[in-house]
Amino acid sequence: MKLVGLSDMGHLYPNQISASMIQRLTVARAFSVDPDLLLMDEPYGQLDIKLRFYLEDELVRLWKTLGNTILFVTHNIEEAVYIAERVLVLSPKPTTIKENVLVDLPRPRNPLDPKFIELRKYVTDLIKWW
Repeated sequence: MKLVGLSDMGHLYPNQISASMIQRLTVARAFSVDPDLLLMDEPYGQLDIKLRFYLEDELVRLWKTLGNTILFVTHNIEEAVYIAERVLVLSPKPTTIKENVLVDLPRPRNPLDPKFIELRKYVTDLIKWW
């Protein structure tokens, strides 16, 4: 609970916690068993953009602290480039790995950095089918 910033919230009932707290609890529960591999499939898809950015930063911080391998599935290219060490771009059916893109940008990442924008465009161009 301390790692996700909720150590002072243990007294709250489920109806008293926010969407952000629920997501942080979900992540904390997943990390609590110290998995070798954690699969996160669109975990922030239903959240507003401000909360999504906050939780992405929290996930990166947790990953750097704990060192677990995380497979993060997303359709959001900016999110992929922001979080990932590498982005696996998949082909249409039958699915194969089209390209393994190394994201060698320093952290914290700045979405306005020209190198970030260039990499985001490169990944976008890889998935275009038209």
